[in-house]
Amino acid sequence: MTYVIRPIALCAGTRDQSQWTYRWNIGRKGPSACYIWYLEGSDPITIVDAGAQGEHFTNPEFPMTPLISLEEGLQKYGLTPGDVKQVIVTHLHFDHIALSRKYINAAFIVQRKELMFAKNPHVFLSVDYNPEYFSGLNYRLLDGDQEVMPGVKVLLTPGHSPGGQSVEVSVRGGKAIITGFCAQMSTFIQTPAMKAWGMEVAAAGLHIDCREVYESALKVKQTADIIVPLHDPMFMEMERIG
Repeated sequence: MTYVIRPIALCAGTRDQSQWTYRWNIGRKGPSACYIWYLEGSDPITIVDAGAQGEHFTNPEFPMTPLISLEEGLQKYGLTPGDVKQVIVTHLHFDHIALSRKYINAAFIVQRKELMFAKNPHVFLSVDYNPEYFSGLNYRLLDGDQEVMPGVKVLLTPGHSPGGQSVEVSVRGGKAIITGFCAQMSTFIQTPAMKAWGMEVAAAGLHIDCREVYESALKVKQTADIIVPLHDPMFMEMERIG
């Protein structure tokens, strides 16, 4: 079973590039986008992440400009939020779950340890978890790597959050992996400076454990034929992956 991944960019903004490459690119600014990912060909109809709109980014230092509404994004593929039956949630930070209430007929597939942490986060991380968005959803809880439907598998990739999960999707070009941690393609490109340090990938700058998030990025790079970083702006201009 193979699918086509349809990136749907809902909002965009500018971020410090060190968010994707811990200790590197500090002070360099660049574009970032927030997506949902429709798995075309899925039955039941499945997307990755619930998404967020510009108004959900309340920190004035990190604004995001709305691009299209969720309804407009799904309409391009003949869908409404009510048609979606499964949402595979990479992690429960607000920008990946804020629009959850719109999917009135969906089950939400998430790692058990991610939900447990989200309910009682460390105070330093509580800004990322808003119970208004994730409480009381219809959950399907997982523990580790698991196939969730033919041709779609989740991989436990912690470090950015305790239970981040990447989503491996069989596409025409092989295994495409949507990362379960906030990254751009720069996370996975080994620069000469990184090579000199013995680093094959970068660690995501936003993390709870830099060792874990490094190992998660390495796991994705070693497994994927196509890497799909969650916030890379290149998918804003891309109609399909696979």
